[in-house]
Amino acid sequence: MNQTIRTDRTGRVTLPATVLTALGIGPDTEVTIEITAAGILIRPVSTLPPITRRIAAMDLPVANWEDMEREIERGRLE
Repeated sequence: MNQTIRTDRTGRVTLPATVLTALGIGPDTEVTIEITAAGILIRPVSTLPPITRRIAAMDLPVANWEDMEREIERGRLE
């Protein structure tokens, strides 16, 4: 999906409904905004159970649960 939008007079950006729907963002959804070399990354904050939040906070060298499982199988994580 590629769409061009314009900022308003105060510099705010309003995301189109199609983008919000694709991201799973609804009213009052908390999002994270990350500046990357390629641009801006906007993601909804997932509501994780406390143990998952603690694991995520460990900043392990994996991007998702599948990667984590592979790393554990290879003996790189315990």
